[in-house]
Amino acid sequence: MEAERRGKGSSGRPSSKNLSSEEKLKKAEARIKYLEAENDFLKKLEDLERQALKKKR
Repeated sequence: MEAERRGKGSSGRPSSKNLSSEEKLKKAEARIKYLEAENDFLKKLEDLERQALKKKR
């Protein structure tokens, strides 16, 4: 009978220790871009919710 290996073969997120400075910068810039897009989306959602509440009154 084989031992269960669930989760043991997966190392999860790759380590950032061995990334070059340029790679770290690219990764950080991509994260900033993602978070800015997320903020824009949430602001638009908030505006839509506010408009929906005004229409109900």
